Amino acid sequence: MRRRTSLLSSGLALGCLAALGFSTPAMAEDEGSKHTLGLMVDAGAPHGIGVSAVLRPTQWLRLQAGPTTNTLSVGVRGGVSLLPLDTFIAPSLNAEVGHYFGSEYSDVLDWLGREPSTTSQAIRDVTYNYVTGSVGLEVGAHSRFNFFLHVGLSYVALTVPDPTPLIQDATNDDTVTSGPLHVRATIPSVKLGFILYFF
Repeated sequence: MRRRTSLLSSGLALGCLAALGFSTPAMAEDEGSKHTLGLMVDAGAPHGIGVSAVLRPTQWLRLQAGPTTNTLSVGVRGGVSLLPLDTFIAPSLNAEVGHYFGSEYSDVLDWLGREPSTTSQAIRDVTYNYVTGSVGLEVGAHSRFNFFLHVGLSYVALTVPDPTPLIQDATNDDTVTSGPLHVRATIPSVKLGFILYFF
């Protein structure tokens, strides 16, 4: 009789352990699925300030999109983040693409202390696109509110529609003309921000 009781107890214990083992991932998934829609606010260099809507369909994947500004013009961006670890402090792998619409960048000359000239006419309606890859540190990655720091590289493709005044000023030759100028560069990128999940 004792043997039967001990076998029954062992069977119940194993059954409870098995149920707990199956229910734990489900509970973790339910916990993570509470935070799926939110708002991201961030600032960094070289791409300025951004506000994005955030969608998190799974614990390890985050999508975001929204407007940006670098104080001279406005743009739009979209990005994806992978969160491989289910921990309070976690690394992230991030990719982002963005576009800044045409705007006047002649104010940069004021920042540099230069007097306005015909050269400033060349830095109007300047647009640029960028692609950024970064690694990040997320604090509170699976919480309703979390901070993040992303550091990486950004590939920038900038277009100056009419660079003729710039080239004439540089060469001191009024006979030189040029079509649109395309500048491409890879530069460091850093971004600091936070995410608040509403749902």
